[in-house]
Amino acid sequence: MQAYEVISRRVKRTGIPVAELARRTDIHQVLLGRTLHGERVLKADELIRLSRELNLQLSDFDEAC
Repeated sequence: MQAYEVISRRVKRTGIPVAELARRTDIHQVLLGRTLHGERVLKADELIRLSRELNLQLSDFDEAC
């Protein structure tokens, strides 16, 4: 499982709209949408912001390695 898949699953579970998540993390909505669909590489700073906002821990990404 890729990191974007871990994040996408959490977004779906929380029910937070992508537009709201983009606003909270200061990531452009179109770029975030592309990232969540695996069409764009996730930058390290974006990963950190998304993880914080979605309460993801490093261990949540164990399967992504």
